Amino acid sequence: MTDDEDDALLRVLKQDEDLPDLDQMRKAVPAIPDPWRAIVMRLDRFADLYGHVLSWLVLALVAIVVMEAIRRYAFNSPSIWAYDLSYMLYGTIFMLGAGTTLRFGGHIRTDLFFKDWSPRTQAGVDLVFYLLLFFPGLFFFFWAGFDKALSSYMISERASASFWRPILWPYRAVIPATALLLMLQGVSEVIKAVFQFRSGEPV
Repeated sequence: MTDDEDDALLRVLKQDEDLPDLDQMRKAVPAIPDPWRAIVMRLDRFADLYGHVLSWLVLALVAIVVMEAIRRYAFNSPSIWAYDLSYMLYGTIFMLGAGTTLRFGGHIRTDLFFKDWSPRTQAGVDLVFYLLLFFPGLFFFFWAGFDKALSSYMISERASASFWRPILWPYRAVIPATALLLMLQGVSEVIKAVFQFRSGEPV
């Protein structure tokens, strides 16, 4: 694509109401006073950082899949490790990216009702669900995932679906890591919701 085509595509995407304005979301949040604003900005920047790192893993996943396809169909010599690495990388990207997705409002919500509510009502509903469901559920998710990862490490569990038989505990550790990253970003979202509820204006 030419630069002009790239610019035209970006303009169209920015006009799509269903897509968040990422540049606007990365700006400072003046409606939140310090020290809360500093906390929100640090947590949001952390989510941006590990989201950026995960985006590079997508390239690694594509390279593995393409290489394996060439080996398999062009040379009839498939590897014993590509299958395991591909599903582990995909699962890691998908799971660990959940915190960054939350930071940019990318998770599913019932917009049919939510979009018509006032900013204060939206923030109030968010606060209720964060406190009653989100954090308790993720704490259980973290605890169960940590227990499973620790057990996997203690017994040196290995995958049984291939001849390579890689160790599984690093992959299982993705589950508690995901819960922890989501809870950290959840703290930022709760702070935003509190000040949006107080001011009645979007944060």
